[in-house]
Amino acid sequence: MSEKQGKLLDGKGAVITGATSGIGYATAYLFAVNGAKVIATGRNEDRGRELISRVKEAGGEAYFIKADLTKPDDLDLLVETAVQKLGRVDILVNNAGIEILKDIDETELDEFIDLYKVNLFAPFYLMKKLIPHMRKNNGGVIINVASTAGLSPYPGGGAYCSSKAALISLSKVAALENSRYGIRVVAFAPGLVQTRMFFEGVPEDKREEYVSETAKKVPLGRIALPEDIAEILLFLASDKAWYITGSVVIADGGLITGRRESGNVPPEGKK
Repeated sequence: MSEKQGKLLDGKGAVITGATSGIGYATAYLFAVNGAKVIATGRNEDRGRELISRVKEAGGEAYFIKADLTKPDDLDLLVETAVQKLGRVDILVNNAGIEILKDIDETELDEFIDLYKVNLFAPFYLMKKLIPHMRKNNGGVIINVASTAGLSPYPGGGAYCSSKAALISLSKVAALENSRYGIRVVAFAPGLVQTRMFFEGVPEDKREEYVSETAKKVPLGRIALPEDIAEILLFLASDKAWYITGSVVIADGGLITGRRESGNVPPEGKK
């Protein structure tokens, strides 16, 4: 485990959204055991408490804040609490995201708007609120978790793919605007990862087969675990990645190289 690598984030304050499952959960834990004081946010209080308990058992420090990222008041409270508890915010990981898999003409306007609130508005708003704090501290790291879907779209992904493409563009602009303040901004595009979203609609007894069959589409022959992705995010958030900003960092096992679609969605756009 990464404890052997030393405390890469010692003394850093980190805010991580979507931290009650999947990539966010694994990242919040890994950041905390690598020295960061972590504010983990999500909507599942039970999973949030479980995360905090695991962090404390491992000797780390973390706090859970329940928040609905579609509500500006919750976002304001998250920022205020983070600054209060951490003292300083050095790292922001905008990880929370939702997916709709419908053709454009079948997607309801309310569905589209709600998805954009989580996938694009919340990252924008948290950056808007926390960048001034980072500028005062003469530096920081923002990692916006996009997706290969933002680079290699697929049928049925009108809402999701476009939101991730927009998040990638937003990240590049933020990098350009804030490099002179020592703030790095990275768009991170994972491919297929064994998260709740990956398994949506797949019966429990079919998951092992689903992973095995889907992995055949990946050149490296494997579907990543959340912990695999967390290791990459740990590096990107650390000073070891000091020369990386404005980039789209892809971690997909080679999936979209030379391919038109991003993986576990067949051509008709339905699982």
